[in-house]
Amino acid sequence: MSKREVATYKDDHQHDLEGQFIMRLPEEPAKQLREVLQNGLPLKDRLGIRLENDLRYGEVRFDNWTFHAKVVDLPTIVESLKTIDNKSFYKTADICQILICKEEDDVSNTEDETNIKQKKKDPLKVDKKFLWPHGITPPTKNVRKRRFRKILKKKYVEAPEIEKEVNEF
Repeated sequence: MSKREVATYKDDHQHDLEGQFIMRLPEEPAKQLREVLQNGLPLKDRLGIRLENDLRYGEVRFDNWTFHAKVVDLPTIVESLKTIDNKSFYKTADICQILICKEEDDVSNTEDETNIKQKKKDPLKVDKKFLWPHGITPPTKNVRKRRFRKILKKKYVEAPEIEKEVNEF
């Protein structure tokens, strides 16, 4: 990317406006979108993506369809490449998020968020509901569970108990 645009909002968060992500649509709209892209027709008036302030939920409009969207993090980073002559490839971006579009809304997730009191959380840690368990190809289904090891929690033992165990030997 030669030029990077960054917008600053009222809450002083910076958001990348020139990023790339993967968008998953249901089968029929995906076919129509693919045809529009292959024919080189303009998308400006036909496709609209609107995200809420949290940048995790939103709405996607394509022609006469309206989808509820959720942005989730992929288990790994995928490189996006571009070519001009079909011989040399140039990296254009690292893709680490996918936009899942569904016709029905995930009502259960939004209700849980409003009922549960917010605990003190690490601001850098991503909530589990925004971690996508699969990759982007069929062989990487459940890759987060199969390939990446679980993080062991440290077990804290009080010092007097340790001293007793050492003295026993």
